[in-house]
Amino acid sequence: MTPVHTAAQAVRGRIAPDQELRYLLPLPGHPQAVFQTSVNYDGGSLVLDGRTVLEAHTRAELESGVSAHLPSDRSRITVRLMTGSRRTLQIDVEGRRAVPVDEIRVPPSASAWLHGWLALAGSAAGFVASYLYLRKAAGIQDEWALKMGTHMAGWHLLLTFTLFPASVWGQRVGIRAVQVVSLLFFCIHAGIACANLGPSDPTYPLDRWIALFNATSGAFFLMTTVFGNRAHRDMDPVAALRGGRSTNRTDP
Repeated sequence: MTPVHTAAQAVRGRIAPDQELRYLLPLPGHPQAVFQTSVNYDGGSLVLDGRTVLEAHTRAELESGVSAHLPSDRSRITVRLMTGSRRTLQIDVEGRRAVPVDEIRVPPSASAWLHGWLALAGSAAGFVASYLYLRKAAGIQDEWALKMGTHMAGWHLLLTFTLFPASVWGQRVGIRAVQVVSLLFFCIHAGIACANLGPSDPTYPLDRWIALFNATSGAFFLMTTVFGNRAHRDMDPVAALRGGRSTNRTDP
């Protein structure tokens, strides 16, 4: 089966398209349109409010530009595949450019900032735990405690320089990545805390303090994981553009 035939079948709904590209149209309310096409842009269809308003059956048609009138207000909409250093799909309504949803930039919300600070708090408690490990290693010449202290300090130094920026400036993708990493470190710190709850060395009893700060670090990372859902919701690019909070510009 040739790529053109494959795309034509996708347009007619016989098979699922390879990709769906979402755009906010420069119309009142910024309605969202979805262009369904193959990875090679061998034709495709533009869907708005569940209705197909435009179709292209070949890539040549897309490169030339395909136009139609919207059923709502008869506005002329044009879809064109731009070829150059990279392929991009351009959608215009009466000469006004539609905004790709994945290119919308949202200023950090208050919840995104708080999400970043929670991640930092988890690392801060981890640094305290690593410091206590190093003190224990120096006090009783414990090689294992020395390794734990240095490794924990190194990991949390890395997290300090990655999780906070990802939460605040990484948009929704960054927030999701921070949630995954935070869940992992919650499990790690919970395990270390439980391991240090047993009988401590009477000559240098720091194990309970190590357990406490590991548990604290784990608790902050758990809060980061859970609260990330709120931050992710507040950084919705579609809601931000419709509410005028996006840095992108549209002229509905």
